[in-house]
Amino acid sequence: MLLFLLVPFLGGCLQGPSFGTPGGCGVRGRVVLPSCEAVFPEAGVVLAYNERGEVFRGFLGENGEFSLPSFSGSSCLVYIRWKNVQLAGGFHPLQRDTLNDLGEITAYTTAQVLIYEAAHRLYPQAVYIRDIPHFLPPESFVGLVEGAIRSCRDPFSSPEVLREAQRLVEVSF
Repeated sequence: MLLFLLVPFLGGCLQGPSFGTPGGCGVRGRVVLPSCEAVFPEAGVVLAYNERGEVFRGFLGENGEFSLPSFSGSSCLVYIRWKNVQLAGGFHPLQRDTLNDLGEITAYTTAQVLIYEAAHRLYPQAVYIRDIPHFLPPESFVGLVEGAIRSCRDPFSSPEVLREAQRLVEVSF
């Protein structure tokens, strides 16, 4: 089971009642799924978390696109669940009073989040969402994550992927 462990820190967008209000912000992006039945159903679920652990929910559009217009915070962790597969990305910094384009969520960004989660389990007071974009997963680990996705398996529940993420953290941190 995927653990949603987030450590709060101060700063960022202040929550406004809706996008466009002073201090409010939004996020959008697109999921790139390596050929696990490459058509996106509109039923994919998007969960985004800010550094305070607040949850924002949305859905994938036909082309893997998503938008959450009422996000708050300076960093976000986005999980996309589509059928049995989950992809993720961590983004920082987010700008206030705009719709932040997060770009693509891929096997690479998912590998970054898997490393973050393993590091956060070991060092909960030292690893933050804002650190995720700075993690540089080895190509072999990205390949392992992509292989799980191509096989329509969730990399967040794949024992071999989780073991390798843990090993990478133990060796690198």
